[in-house]
Amino acid sequence: MMKKVRSLISFIVIFLGFFYFYTSQNPHNQTGAAGHMSHGYVEIPKENEIPSVGVTVSPDGPDTWLLKLDLVHFTFAPEKVGERQPSYNEGHAHLYINGKKISRLYGEYYHLGKLKEGRNEITITLNSNNHGALMAGENPCRQQRSLK
Repeated sequence: MMKKVRSLISFIVIFLGFFYFYTSQNPHNQTGAAGHMSHGYVEIPKENEIPSVGVTVSPDGPDTWLLKLDLVHFTFAPEKVGERQPSYNEGHAHLYINGKKISRLYGEYYHLGKLKEGRNEITITLNSNNHGALMAGENPCRQQRSLK
C-alpha cells in the first residue's frame, strides 16, 4: 500500500513539474505590466506610413453589440500570423474588453455579443504578424471606446 502511495505522489510531483515548465515556457502565457498578454512592441520605422484603427460599436439585436474596425494604412494578413519578421502595415488586431484579452481579429467586423451591465471599455490594438503591438514613437497603434 505504501509503495502505491509513493508512486502516486512521485507521479503528481513529476506531472506538476512538467506542467509548470511547459506553461512557463509558452510565450502566449507571459503577461505584461497591465496584465495583458505581451509579445513586446514593434516600432514602426519613420519611412513607413503609420497605421491607425477607428472603432465603431453599434447595437446588433437586443442587448448585443457589433464591433466594426476602420483601418488606415493597415491590412489584415491572417495567412502570415506567427512569422518571425515584424510587419508594419499588416497583421492582425487584439480585442480587449475591460482590460481582458478576448480574441484576435482577422477582419473588420466582430460580434461582441452581450456585455456586462454598466460601463465597458473596448480596446483594439494593431499587431504585427509576429504578434508584437505596433508602436509609432511613444504611441501605440490602438483605439479605445467606452460603452454604457
